[in-house]
Amino acid sequence: MDPITLILTIVGIVIALVFGYLQVIVPFTKKEVKFAKKFPFVVSTTEITLTKIDTKAYAKVIGEKFPIPAERKPIAVMPFRNLTGEASYDYLTEAIPNLLITNLEQSNHLSVMTWERMHDLVDILGKEHVQMIDDKLGFELCKLDGVDNIVLGSFTKAGDMFATDLKVLEVSSKQLLKTANSKGDGIDSILRTQIDELSMHISHGVGLSEGKVKESNLRIADVTTSSIDAYNYFLRGREDLAKGYYGDARKFLEKAIELDPTFASAYLQLAWANLLLGDYKASAEAREQAKALSEKATEKERLYIEADYASHTEGSFEKRVQILKQLTATYPKEKAAHFLLGRYYYTVERLYSEAVNALNIALDLDPYYGSALNQIAYTYTAMGNFDKAIEYAQRYEAVLPGEANPFDTMGDIYFQMGETDKAFAKYKEAMEAKPDFGEPCLKIAYISALKEEYAEAMKWVDREIKIAPSSVMKARRYYSKALYECHLGSFKQALKDLDVAKDLVKPAEWEYVKTAANWHRGWVHYIMGDYELSRICFEDRNTVPYHSSWDSAFITIEHNFPLGLVDAKQGNLDPARKILAAIKSILPDVIPWFKEYAQLAHDVLHAEILLAEDSFDKVLIEGEKLSKQDVNDAYTGNQIVIIKDIVARVYIRKGDIDRAILEYERLTDPDPNKRGRCLIRPTWRYELAKLYEEKGMKAKAIQQHERFLEVWKNADADRPELIDAKKRLAKLKAG
Repeated sequence: MDPITLILTIVGIVIALVFGYLQVIVPFTKKEVKFAKKFPFVVSTTEITLTKIDTKAYAKVIGEKFPIPAERKPIAVMPFRNLTGEASYDYLTEAIPNLLITNLEQSNHLSVMTWERMHDLVDILGKEHVQMIDDKLGFELCKLDGVDNIVLGSFTKAGDMFATDLKVLEVSSKQLLKTANSKGDGIDSILRTQIDELSMHISHGVGLSEGKVKESNLRIADVTTSSIDAYNYFLRGREDLAKGYYGDARKFLEKAIELDPTFASAYLQLAWANLLLGDYKASAEAREQAKALSEKATEKERLYIEADYASHTEGSFEKRVQILKQLTATYPKEKAAHFLLGRYYYTVERLYSEAVNALNIALDLDPYYGSALNQIAYTYTAMGNFDKAIEYAQRYEAVLPGEANPFDTMGDIYFQMGETDKAFAKYKEAMEAKPDFGEPCLKIAYISALKEEYAEAMKWVDREIKIAPSSVMKARRYYSKALYECHLGSFKQALKDLDVAKDLVKPAEWEYVKTAANWHRGWVHYIMGDYELSRICFEDRNTVPYHSSWDSAFITIEHNFPLGLVDAKQGNLDPARKILAAIKSILPDVIPWFKEYAQLAHDVLHAEILLAEDSFDKVLIEGEKLSKQDVNDAYTGNQIVIIKDIVARVYIRKGDIDRAILEYERLTDPDPNKRGRCLIRPTWRYELAKLYEEKGMKAKAIQQHERFLEVWKNADADRPELIDAKKRLAKLKAG
C-alpha cells in the first residue's frame, strides 16, 4: 500500500466497522433470507456434513455448545396475530413481540429467544418463505433451539381501546401455563402499560416468583420509548439501514427521535446512518446522545453502544473487545457479538486464527449467517488459504443468490489470487445484480487500467461518481478520479476536480473532511514536482485534528510522512531525517491494524532519503522490498505506482543503464502479475524509451515513445515530459 492509500485507508476503516455492525445488529430483510437449500455446509463444532438441515443434529450441537444456564428459564415470543381487521396495524404483529422480547431480556432469570434468532431458525428449517409463524412452526423453532416455554398472542381494538391477549405454554407437552390480557385507551397504551403488564404475567407463567419478577424491573418505556409511533419509525429506519437505504433510514430515525428525544437505540442507528452518508459531525453528535442516554436501553443494547463509543470516540479498541467478550459471555447465542469479536481479531489485531474461531461460533448459531461467511472468506484470503476462502465465498453466494456483495467478495479473492480476468467478471456480475452498488465500479476501473484501457477505466470512475449516495462519498470518488487524471498527465483537470470535491464536502461540517481535497491536491503537486505547493497543501491538512483518537501514533505518521517526502525531494535532508526518526520511534505504538501501512510509510521515506544522499547500495536494499509490493486491493490500487520504480531510479543514478532497462521492462510487462498487479505508469515508458535511445535501441525507443504519447494524448500540453517525448520521437523517426 502506497502513501496516498494510507490516507484513504482511514476513511475506509470507518465504513468497514459501520457496515460490519449494520450487517449483524439490524434485522435481516426479505432479500437476505433467500437461502439455497441444496448447498452443503459444515457445522464447525462437529464432524457432521449436511446437505440438508438435520434439525436433530443441529439442535444437539447448539445444546452442547450453548447450554442455557440452569438459573434462566428459556422462553420464546412468537409474532402476534392482528385481529383488528385493519391492515394499517399489521406492523404491531412484529412490534409487540419485539417489545416483549426487549422487556423480558432485562430479567436475569429468563433466556429469551431474540427476534433475529427466531428468523434464523425459520431459515434453518427451510421455511423462509413463510409469511406468518403459526403455532405449529413456533413449537418447531423452540424444540430446535432448546426453548422450554412459548408465548402466543393476538391484539384487537374496539373504538379507541386496544387489547392484547396471550398464552404461555410448555413446549414439550403443550400444557397451558398462563393466560393473560391487557387493554388500554389509545395505541400508545401498548407501550405505556400493556407491555409491562404482559411481561409480568409471562414471568409468572414460567414459574418466576413475585420477588424475581419485581427484581427484574420490567418497564419497557425505561429501555426504549414511550411512543409506539416512535418505535415504529425506529423499526422502519433500522430496516432501511440494513438495506443500504441510508437517506430513508436517516429520515425515519430522525422522526423517531423527534417523537421521543430520549430514544437511545434510535440515536445509535442514526449515528451509523449519518456516518455512511458522510455527515460526520451529525454522526458524532448522535453517538454522544446514544452514550448519554445509554442507561435508557437494555443491558445488551447498552453494551453495543459502549463498544461502539469505545472504539470510535474514546479510541480504545482494548475496551471495545472487552465489552464484546462480555456480550458473548452474557448472551452466548448473540451471534452478532461473536461476529464483531471475529471482525475485531481480523481487522485490529490481525489474529486470523482467533478470528476464524469466533466467526465459526457465529456460524454454529446460524450456518446461513451471510456476514460471518463473508468475513471468514476474507480472513482465509488474508491467511493465503484461497481454497478455503473460495469455499466460504461460495457458501456466502448460495446464502444470498443473485445479490451483489457475494459477487464482489469473490472478485476480491480472485484479484488477490492474481486471477484478474475472473475478478473483473465477478465485479461486473455485482454491478449487474445491483447497478447502484458502487464499490465494484472503481475495481472494474482499476482492472481496465491494468490493461491500459484508460477510456474504459474513466467511464467506470464517472459512473461511480454518478451513483454515489451522498456529497461526501461523491467527493471521495473525485479524489480517485484526480489520481487517474494525474496518471494520464491531466494535472490541471485533476486540480479542477479536487475543487469540485472541496465544494461537495463543505456541508459536511467536519474540518478534517474539508481539508481532504487539499490533502489530495498536495499529492497532485508532489507528482507534478511542485514541492513547495505540495508542502502548503499537506500543512493545511495538519492544522485540524482527526475525528477519532483510534490510533494517535498512526495519525502522527500519516500527517508527517508526506512532509518528510517533500523535504527529501527538496534536499532538506536534516528535517527529513528528523521526521523519519520520529516515525521510527512510534512504530511500536501503532496497533496491528495500521502497522503494515505505518511501516511502509517509514520504508518509503527512508528510501527517498537514501536516494537523495546517493547511498545507492543502501537504498537498493529498501527499494527491492518496495518495488516488489503487490497490489491486493483493486479499490485503491491506482496510487501505488509512485513508489514502484525506485530501484530503476537508483540504477539510472548509478549509471547502470542495463539494470535500469530490466527494471522498467518488468514494470511495463503485459502480465499484470509480473508487476505485482500494479498499473503501468505512462512516464515509465517515457523513461524506458530514453534508456533505449541511450543504448542505441532505436525501434524499441520509438515503440515506447509512441505508446507514451498515445496514453498521454489528453495530457497538459505544457508538461515537459510530453514536449520532450514528441521531440525525441520526431528525431528518431527522422534519423
